Amino acid sequence: MGKVLQIRVSAWTYNEDDVKRSWEGLSALAWPRPPYPGEKRGVLELVTALENGLGFEDWPKAVADRLREGIGRVGDLRNQLEQALADWNPREANRLSDALEDALSLLEEQAPPA
Repeated sequence: MGKVLQIRVSAWTYNEDDVKRSWEGLSALAWPRPPYPGEKRGVLELVTALENGLGFEDWPKAVADRLREGIGRVGDLRNQLEQALADWNPREANRLSDALEDALSLLEEQAPPA
């Protein structure tokens, strides 16, 4: 890494509309309000919003109980992905991104309809 030029390995959602289309029920649960200007609503932000919603939103108990384990799983995968990026391990980060998306798709099957 240079003194001025910074080299990073990172992950971001290219098209945030894909998140809503891919995980419509989870997106509606995570973000019940319209976005505020500049708010990011990508894959990693979805996981964070679900974790926060589970802990702080007034979700029906049955919904929270049904999603709790899956939200913990996607949170763990997000953390592992961020660690792989921090360790400059793009191959592992790519594997984890696939696993995270698969886990979100499984969780979507348990989410209430949007």
